[in-house]
Amino acid sequence: MIHEIDHFMSYLQNEKNASPKTLEAYSRDLLQFGRFLCGETEAVYEDYEITPGSRGDDVPVREITETDIRAFVEYSYDRGLTRSSIERKIAALKSFFSFLLNRDIIEKDPSHRVRYPKREKRLPGFLYLNQIEELLDFKCTGFLDYRDRALLETFYSSGCRVSELAFARTEDFDDESARLKVRGKGGDERIVFLTGSTVAAIREYLHHREARFGPAGERLFVNNRGKGISPRGIFSIVVKRSKAAGIFSRVSPHVLRHSFATEMLSRGADIRAVQEMLGHKNLSTTQIYTHTTRARLKKVYEQFHPHSRKKNDGKD
Repeated sequence: MIHEIDHFMSYLQNEKNASPKTLEAYSRDLLQFGRFLCGETEAVYEDYEITPGSRGDDVPVREITETDIRAFVEYSYDRGLTRSSIERKIAALKSFFSFLLNRDIIEKDPSHRVRYPKREKRLPGFLYLNQIEELLDFKCTGFLDYRDRALLETFYSSGCRVSELAFARTEDFDDESARLKVRGKGGDERIVFLTGSTVAAIREYLHHREARFGPAGERLFVNNRGKGISPRGIFSIVVKRSKAAGIFSRVSPHVLRHSFATEMLSRGADIRAVQEMLGHKNLSTTQIYTHTTRARLKKVYEQFHPHSRKKNDGKD
């Protein structure tokens, strides 16, 4: 990908007469994307921006998929980047892949269906409890199955961000007290709680992991080579497992985080407690979930209240 980025930047400079500011921003955004694809995302961003890394690693442009781009965009949201920063990153990626397509370097533009963030605040997507159960209902026949189940259980149990789970450390998992210490935005640490089934799933996963790779290393969740899993890898796992469960609405790590928050609030949890569990600095960030829970409650009301207009439509 590095060679294609150089080619694209030369095109912007020499043929499009792009400004130095645009050249700098697009170069940084594309290198950040390449760094993300190579799994080099552990360093804390300065001002929550991904720090460009060295050019030692690369990824073939023909192997980049729409899922990879969506994972990068979600990870950017996860790290607290502003909407304008994310819009610029998407614009850089769209220009880059359009350039590659027009020059027959790639056969299909993976950024074509990626949309810019909407100006208005969107209600977060979520899964209902029965959908979560369907997502977790798969047979474990090998290490990757046990890993995926533990990963998905932890997401729904804790409401973690994808970056927090990707870089969670084995030593920070306390199975006795059913807790996990994670590091959020800006390196802030917090404790998240785990259900009994989640603790059991992690224990089972660690057993199979040790049988395959030996004593556990620093990172709690690893890939099929025993190395720390990347946010991109986690995103792919969530997408794959949701499709296998027949859940065809767009499911991502953020959707599982939203599902956790929505379920807690709809069952009467105090909003400030949920704020702390999610690691939100501002209560206003958590309050968006109350809109989702109100919509759910309204649906239940209309379905079950004896005087509900919708329930009695056509029955008078």
